[in-house]
Amino acid sequence: MRGFTLIEMSIVLVIIGLIVGGVLVGQDLVRAAEVRAQITQIEKYNQAVNTFRGKYGYLPGDMIPTAATQFGFSVGAGFDGVSVGHRNGDGLIDDWPYPFQLGQGKCENAAFWQDLSFVNLIDGAFPNSGIPAANCNGGTALTLSGSLIGAYFPPAKIGRGNYVYAYEVNSINYYGVAAITSTVNSAIMTSNATIPVMQAYNMDAKIDDGIPNAGKVVATYINNSWTLQNAPNTATSGGTAASCYDTTSNTYSITPNGGSGANCALSFQFQ
Repeated sequence: MRGFTLIEMSIVLVIIGLIVGGVLVGQDLVRAAEVRAQITQIEKYNQAVNTFRGKYGYLPGDMIPTAATQFGFSVGAGFDGVSVGHRNGDGLIDDWPYPFQLGQGKCENAAFWQDLSFVNLIDGAFPNSGIPAANCNGGTALTLSGSLIGAYFPPAKIGRGNYVYAYEVNSINYYGVAAITSTVNSAIMTSNATIPVMQAYNMDAKIDDGIPNAGKVVATYINNSWTLQNAPNTATSGGTAASCYDTTSNTYSITPNGGSGANCALSFQFQ
């Protein structure tokens, strides 16, 4: 049998190279599209919140009970209109009791999405699937896991199991994007950092300064604590394959594995 000539082998290698190159380019295009979609989603939420505030005079979830009732919004149990997190109109999206602003699943954090969807300013209806309306009744919160997470939190466009949630820290409101796994009756939320480092960096650089723990976009998230947590980080120069950013240089870990490690979660300041 006649073997392949050098020319034939070269042609085969060129074809294989083109196929591999096309696959890699296609993956890059998909990742870039996910980044654009996530940025657009946050921009739309900012527009929705500003429209809501312009029309009703309050942030969604923070509208005082008397105004909420007047406009036909669901107030829910336990909202007194005075205490932190109780629809008190202070312009901050809080849980209760203070300083547990980072809790999710009850109080203003929960009512935030409920109010926006009630007036059709965002896609989807929250809550859905028979989940009760937001409440701020002592320690009672929505216990959510599995498919029920999507009944109260909108899925993030970046995918990878991420959802968008709202919270306040240091008198600044944020949208958090993390892979929520559960909320429990104490209102603590557990989540994971699953955004690839390069995508996190690209979002930060396009919207803000590209620095992971400074500015309007930061690599922090809520995970099983009343304290805001940094996404996985390391003091190793340049970061590691398992880190989101390097704490020494304050840069995203985009060198290890080309930044493909799914190690980040982000928070976007309200605009």
